[in-house]
Amino acid sequence: MSIQVYVFDCDGTIIDSGEDIASCVNASLQKFGYWPVDEKELISFTGDGAKKLVLRALSRSTKNRFNLESEYNKNQFDSVFNYYLELYHSNPVVKTHLYAGIKELLRVLKEKDKKVVLFTNKPESIARLIFEKLGIYGYFDLLVGPETKDHDGNSIKLKPETDGLYHAMAFLNEKYKASYTKENFVMIGDSDVDIIAGKKFGCMTVGCRGGIANREKMLAENPDLSFSVASEIEKFIDILSQEKCDDFIKNFAMKNEVPIMQDEGSDFICGYITSHGVKSVLEIGTAIGYSTVRFAKLSPQIRVTTIELDEERYKAAVKNVEEQGLSERITLIHGDALTAEISGLFDLIFIDAAKAQYQKFFEKYKENLSENGVIITDNLSFHGMVEDLSLTHNYSTKKLVKKIRKYIEFLKANREFDTEFIRRGDGISVSRRKSSES
Repeated sequence: MSIQVYVFDCDGTIIDSGEDIASCVNASLQKFGYWPVDEKELISFTGDGAKKLVLRALSRSTKNRFNLESEYNKNQFDSVFNYYLELYHSNPVVKTHLYAGIKELLRVLKEKDKKVVLFTNKPESIARLIFEKLGIYGYFDLLVGPETKDHDGNSIKLKPETDGLYHAMAFLNEKYKASYTKENFVMIGDSDVDIIAGKKFGCMTVGCRGGIANREKMLAENPDLSFSVASEIEKFIDILSQEKCDDFIKNFAMKNEVPIMQDEGSDFICGYITSHGVKSVLEIGTAIGYSTVRFAKLSPQIRVTTIELDEERYKAAVKNVEEQGLSERITLIHGDALTAEISGLFDLIFIDAAKAQYQKFFEKYKENLSENGVIITDNLSFHGMVEDLSLTHNYSTKKLVKKIRKYIEFLKANREFDTEFIRRGDGISVSRRKSSES
């Protein structure tokens, strides 16, 4: 199985659009004399298409007394629904924004020549308008929605039906002279209908727990993988591209959502180790040993010392290192990097642990740096949120982003080290001691 086609849901996966949808629905209800509905409740009605959304809103507004049995109510529904579509089409991006890391994920997917499809129950014309306004429309090979017609001129049925996935497969195979099968697809979404559609189609499924749909209902459908946000899949594009995804370390990380370094960033560090003849590495934050093993495998002369606070991840790392036959060259430590005492000098110190403690790690372990060594730090972009704080509306995440920004300022102002910032992976810094002439 090699994943070559990434199919995304829209609302709750690519964009956080709940507030704009709710605002337009309530304005439409009030236009025709109905009471508004609580915003959170309205947002929970999304996922099954605009008609069901408006019908649920009307039912809730009238305390479940609204139905489509009478001609009057049918006309009322049509009036509210059509007004909603017109209003939403005119105001699609007031508070709507991309989820963190989405634009970078789409860029990387296209850079790696993956096909990108939108399969949404949202009106396709509105989705296209939003994507154009947010600057991501060009990343998609195909948009599929309720208005889309298949090869025979039939309308695409809403999810959880699989029409859109079959249409995408036929379209891509014809356009690119390819032979994609179900096994080459992954369906990514935040609702139960996304996962059901993917499973009925027969492809891999990924659930996004931080979307706007009902999280419990989505998880109850047992997606193959689940992440807090869709952009987390970026770390696993290369492993999913392999014919056999049998790399235990990465598969364990995907299943358990253990943070591992993005391949692009990991490749950069591996390149640095090779080109600069690095022989000793100190890694702050082992996780389950993915980067640890990669570094040690570069050369039989390389030795890695690594420390991990979480006991379960430490045990997984020990198992992984043993299975790779690297126990003699990798020293694993279970403990708190802020209080542990690690002796010796290292050519490269890699900080990839708790982001809020980056500065403390830097100041503590700079004493373990060899004369010409470097300190490398990962995740300094944090899915683009460091550059653009508006990508998150979560208070705790904003606090963390501000701490990363503070660490970056610390590096820039440091009188002892020169730091180069590199836009690879999720943002990397390389810090070297200043020469005596500086």
